[in-house]
Amino acid sequence: MPREPGLLAVFADVSLAAQAVRALRAEGLDVRTASPAPFPELVESLGRPISLIGLATLTGAVAGGALGLLLAAGGSWAWPIVVGGMPVVSLPAFLVIVFEMAVLVGALTNFCGLLGVAVLGRMRRGMPFDPRFTRDRIGVFVPGGAQRAREIFTGRGAEEIVDVA
Repeated sequence: MPREPGLLAVFADVSLAAQAVRALRAEGLDVRTASPAPFPELVESLGRPISLIGLATLTGAVAGGALGLLLAAGGSWAWPIVVGGMPVVSLPAFLVIVFEMAVLVGALTNFCGLLGVAVLGRMRRGMPFDPRFTRDRIGVFVPGGAQRAREIFTGRGAEEIVDVA
């Protein structure tokens, strides 16, 4: 995939990078970041909505639990065996099956959601890769490389500013 031209700044401090992102967004510029961990201050400064993967996982877990209950109760109703006067459908006995199905379907839903987000994310143009962003530095990329972005990076303490062609 061809690289998108722009301006890339490298920061050592998360709070300085977050300040730069806030200033760039206030100027109306498109901002992308890369960091070794999801720092809350940096994520908040991007102003992006919360991911729906957690909601999808919860929905999958609830559906899996209901499916497990239906599976266990349906099997008991299909082949009723009365043992020691116990009811045919005994919920405490089904709890393990309900829990395991909730975990299984919730985990599969989470995996499919993450896979979908990853595939959709690859369709967008990303930012330039630098191995420092996986260790201890934060990268802030502005597509187009506006002069105002260079001033903001310099004023916020960027260690390095690179023109990406």
